[in-house]
Amino acid sequence: MIYLEYLLEASPGGMRCPSWVDDGGYWRATDHTFIGATRSNPEFHIPSTVNRLTADELETRQVAIHTANPMMKEGAEPGDADVEMTEAEVRTMIQDWVTSKS
Repeated sequence: MIYLEYLLEASPGGMRCPSWVDDGGYWRATDHTFIGATRSNPEFHIPSTVNRLTADELETRQVAIHTANPMMKEGAEPGDADVEMTEAEVRTMIQDWVTSKS
């Protein structure tokens, strides 16, 4: 898989994920970029301006975002307030996502 950092595209129906992203909409950053994945040998053109990330670069991106704006998870019990994820939990979440896309 190729991991992509991309912007949404304007369309007559509103903003949408680019057609060259097979599975997208993950982890929006403050610069309005999202993460998505596409096949390793796509039969279509991916613009050269789109960042292609390795699994390690994706993990580094998410840890940096988490440091600036902590990611949250549900509390331990139903009705509990959300709690901040640890850096280790963020890393594990990203590694699990990458594994699920392989």
